[in-house]
Amino acid sequence: MLLRVRTDPTSGKKRTLRVPGTEFIDRFLQHVLPAGFKRIRHYGLLSPTRKKEALAAARAALNVPPPAPAVVESVAEFMQRVTCIEQARCPHCGIGQFRVVATLLPQRDPPKLRGPP
Repeated sequence: MLLRVRTDPTSGKKRTLRVPGTEFIDRFLQHVLPAGFKRIRHYGLLSPTRKKEALAAARAALNVPPPAPAVVESVAEFMQRVTCIEQARCPHCGIGQFRVVATLLPQRDPPKLRGPP
């Protein structure tokens, strides 16, 4: 297996290194996280400060189309789609429409003040 590695991080020069398959697998598996560990993405391609630009550049380099925009639907539309029930329709007769006639605020009892025992 041939690997291209940097000889010096400051100069950026690279050289080709031949390693056996088992050593390649060992080196590769050093980058796999154990079960239960989380990868921290504070830097690099998924850095929050430049995530949008970096992902757009990566998609352009790989000739991948941008993802479809997220569709935001209202609660009533979601319930209609999932349960096939219109929220504003009367569940008993199926004909009438619900409408708001009054809004009831929660009743709060005044705090009970009591003196020392």
